[in-house]
Amino acid sequence: MRAISICFLGLSLVLLGGAAHAGPAAARDCSKPAMRKVRADADKAARAKDYPKAISLLEPFLRDCHGSKGLTDRAWLASDLAVAYENNGQLVECQRVLAPLSHPSSGLHESGSEKLVKAIEHNLDHCSKALDAKYAAIKPGGCTLTIDHAIAAAAAPAAVVPKGATAACVALLHGKRPPKAPDDDPESRDVVCPVVAVIWKGAKPALERQDLPSGSASGSGGALGDDSVCCNLSSIAAGTMDGKTLIRVRGHGRDCSGGTADSASDTFYEWTGSALRSALDASVGFH
Repeated sequence: MRAISICFLGLSLVLLGGAAHAGPAAARDCSKPAMRKVRADADKAARAKDYPKAISLLEPFLRDCHGSKGLTDRAWLASDLAVAYENNGQLVECQRVLAPLSHPSSGLHESGSEKLVKAIEHNLDHCSKALDAKYAAIKPGGCTLTIDHAIAAAAAPAAVVPKGATAACVALLHGKRPPKAPDDDPESRDVVCPVVAVIWKGAKPALERQDLPSGSASGSGGALGDDSVCCNLSSIAAGTMDGKTLIRVRGHGRDCSGGTADSASDTFYEWTGSALRSALDASVGFH
């Protein structure tokens, strides 16, 4: 699965969960009075803690009218929607609607509205921290082994620790480049995604390793299987939550194939006993 790609200037509503366009924007009144009414009605619903109603008012208006509203208007609508998302427990959606606005490419910092910029930054920080708090049991660090050339490592959850291991970690390791076929372009540079492996100390003198199938290899999707973003993965966290063994990989950077897209990758994988399955993709991409 590719990281969610959001082009703010068009405010593609992939950021709204991929909702299909309900109809042409001309069918909706996108005037400033209409926008003020939608925001007021949504605010009234939010004050009554009816966050689904607030979302149902703001989301289609932002989707249908994005082409007729200026940057500042779109940003205020998006900020209102993000707050409703957060209060409704939709933390990933909150991040996806705000993150593009915080990126330099949005042009928001040049809009002249310091109040709006601060509101966006405050709300994004709040919902990002809320997501981290929700998954606080999925922790980085804690690995007691020295793993040569590892990108990152964390203490291994009990479900993936091999029998007889005295210490074990999950590590994000560089993948192995497959040998080139005779007809391959010798100048091409294929992206090789990293892998997640269990590294443990057992009865043998040397550390032992077992790769955990993930990404395209297991059909699970997420950042580990996306060669446009996987080269940027730089951290790993692991733990158990609600009886599920979860591993989180994150990273940020430009398109791995040399494109101009800038992506923040964040995927939670669940260990099924035989493979890592993408359980939650909180990735956000920018153009």
